[in-house]
Amino acid sequence: MQDRYAGDVGDFGKFALLKFLFDNANNKIGVIWYRFPNESHNNDGGHIEYVNDSKFYSCDKDLCHKLSVVLFCGRSIFSLENAKLLSANTVYFSDPIDSHLKFPSQKQIDKEGRNSSRKEWLRKAINKIADCNVIFLDPDNGLEIASCSKIYQLKSGKFAYYSEINDLLKGQTTGVIYHHLNRHKLHGPHEEQIRRKVGELRKCINPSGKIFGLRFRPYSPRAYFIITTKKDESRIRKKIDDFMQKSSYGQFWDCYYEEY
Repeated sequence: MQDRYAGDVGDFGKFALLKFLFDNANNKIGVIWYRFPNESHNNDGGHIEYVNDSKFYSCDKDLCHKLSVVLFCGRSIFSLENAKLLSANTVYFSDPIDSHLKFPSQKQIDKEGRNSSRKEWLRKAINKIADCNVIFLDPDNGLEIASCSKIYQLKSGKFAYYSEINDLLKGQTTGVIYHHLNRHKLHGPHEEQIRRKVGELRKCINPSGKIFGLRFRPYSPRAYFIITTKKDESRIRKKIDDFMQKSSYGQFWDCYYEEY
């Protein structure tokens, strides 16, 4: 997540999902931003027209209003945290992942520096969300990929790694993970990409419950993976069904249940 993206249509999707599924008295949500320094090589983050679109407005008028304030009064992660988008007991961890700026070379000493810095960042994140029973991970690009499979790589701050997810969830916590879908045809259809990532999560995390994959379609499609425990699996499945079928949100989403 980068400050320059704050308030775009992706934030509408992620907060709509978190609110509907988990924002209630039974849950305490922990948000880990994976905050990455702003980049300037593209114009990403420009999908903000939704705040004036009646289709989004009819889904959640209050969410659109609060995000419009973020858009026009200073776009940042800090603004999102202070917009009261989720319950007051929500915990946010916004320490930056910027070790590539402190250790910018490919020398071994800088690789070790990036690795050590990432481990310390993870330690702080685990401590911050220790009392939460729902953890949302918001990496800039999403789940780890083959070309950036090592935590010490320069662009590793843009990804959430399976080893980290294991440490954060410890097999006892519900996890929600953001992943940006690839638009290049070589990566296959979105449904195939989602199922492939679900398979990787099953292999590497092996939670006691189901893993659900959802796609948020508007503008630039994104995936969200919900990792459940056995005791919460049925309840979360029911909430997903309601989200998709009984609310106006379903017009923007697709759901792919785990087939394992």
